[in-house]
Amino acid sequence: MACSSALTFVDISCNLLVGKLSSCFGSMSSKATVLYSGNCLSIKKLNDQQHPSSYCKKEQALAVKPPAKKLKKESDLGTKLGLVIGIIGGVVVTARLLVLLIVFIFRKYRAERSHYKLDKSVGNKYSARASPRPNNGHIPQAMKQAALGLPPYRIFTSEEIEDATNNFDPSNLIEEGSQGQLYKGWLRDGSVVLVNCVKIKQKGLPHSIMKHIEVLPNLRHRHMVSVLGHCIITEQDHPQTTSTVFIVFEHISNVLEKEGNAEMATKNGAISIGIARGVQFLHTGVAPGIYGNSLKIENILLDDSLNAKVSRYNIPLPSKSAHNEQTVTNHIGSTNTAEKEDIYELGVILLEVITGKQIASSSEIEELKDELERGSSEAASILRSAIDPSLRGTYAYESMRTAVQITINCLSKVSSQRPSIEDVLWNLQYSMQVQESWTSSGNLSTKL
Repeated sequence: MACSSALTFVDISCNLLVGKLSSCFGSMSSKATVLYSGNCLSIKKLNDQQHPSSYCKKEQALAVKPPAKKLKKESDLGTKLGLVIGIIGGVVVTARLLVLLIVFIFRKYRAERSHYKLDKSVGNKYSARASPRPNNGHIPQAMKQAALGLPPYRIFTSEEIEDATNNFDPSNLIEEGSQGQLYKGWLRDGSVVLVNCVKIKQKGLPHSIMKHIEVLPNLRHRHMVSVLGHCIITEQDHPQTTSTVFIVFEHISNVLEKEGNAEMATKNGAISIGIARGVQFLHTGVAPGIYGNSLKIENILLDDSLNAKVSRYNIPLPSKSAHNEQTVTNHIGSTNTAEKEDIYELGVILLEVITGKQIASSSEIEELKDELERGSSEAASILRSAIDPSLRGTYAYESMRTAVQITINCLSKVSSQRPSIEDVLWNLQYSMQVQESWTSSGNLSTKL
């Protein structure tokens, strides 16, 4: 340190100085002022306010700036730690959001499924006036579950078939026709059945007939005489194969009783609807649909609960003398002509139910149809005279008029103008609904 007499004031206090005070301060003017308190100088004066030398060394160590390299390293470590924590936090938040989204979707799915089931159960209690007409070609789930109260489908052995028919005793033969022989039989559990025996001769391998057998387990419905099982016996005689197919049906007895009251009017409506549902199942409940079913009123049976059942319908098998695949096509073909032929035959059955008359010729069909058509369009008195006398006074006019109109449409000479089976069923259900409402209200002023 350089000092001179020109200096008049020096302040080096509180600088953590150690050692002795510089000798140059002695050469300064006597009037000069020197401040050096707050250091650790070795000055032997009173009140010089100096700290011990250890104080200044300690404070100097604390004031030293850490190396820049070390600070940078610690800064990088903090940055990486923050990044890791941020990533972990993001993963946790994302996982929670995914869980919430899955829970939301699951709850929404369950709610929609529950709502669908509710709509479906309500839809079964139809309102014919308000409900949309069924979609042609769609097979309702209820139709698939309609075979209730039937034993499981089974494959019978030839011994079981022989036992059931008492070795095909002629006294058990009911009829013989294009569909083979029909026997009455009794199973070992005591239940009564019908056994249809069909012999098929065809060229080719024995297993080729199996594709036609696959549909049999599906021919089970509340409004059909259902198939309970089958048995096949095949004999190989080159170049032909002879297969005997035994089809076991449930046995239904006809218990139809006519009663001229409002209760019978309701029963007739339910019977007509049952017939239509049986035909609907044949057309749309199996794939491919079964048409050309030779529907006749004598083939409509009633069980003990008065449920109508269609019997003697076409079985999708090759005929006894099948020579080519065309015969098979005639049985299971889904052509529009065959479908409309079934609708016409259903119309004839409805005509017989409404008029109470057995129809033996096509001329009778036209006569009764014309009479109903006049009564439907002109006067209630004409319509009243055309219906079954035992039912007069038991029907609501609007109910009978609806049933008559759909029957007339079924009997159209132009097949393309005949309604679909869904349209027939819809109108019969509406007629039934009107009849039930009329019966419960007791409004006899609109009776027919």
